[in-house]
Amino acid sequence: MLITAIRDYIQLQGRANLQDVARHFRLSSSAVEPMLNFWVKKGVIKLIKRDLLTCAGKQCSMCISCNLDAYASYVWIE
Repeated sequence: MLITAIRDYIQLQGRANLQDVARHFRLSSSAVEPMLNFWVKKGVIKLIKRDLLTCAGKQCSMCISCNLDAYASYVWIE
């Protein structure tokens, strides 16, 4: 089943972002994200988002040009 394969992929990698997971399974990010969120709710993986303090540009107080969601990582919790 695909949802368990995604869980296993995160476990094997230790950490992966949404685009990496989508690319690995040849799916769109919008198809993979709900499955990853399922495992986040189960407490198996953790979603770590970048905030404005870690913005790559550091040129504005409210980041509207950077896609901070692209920097979010899913991390395996033991």
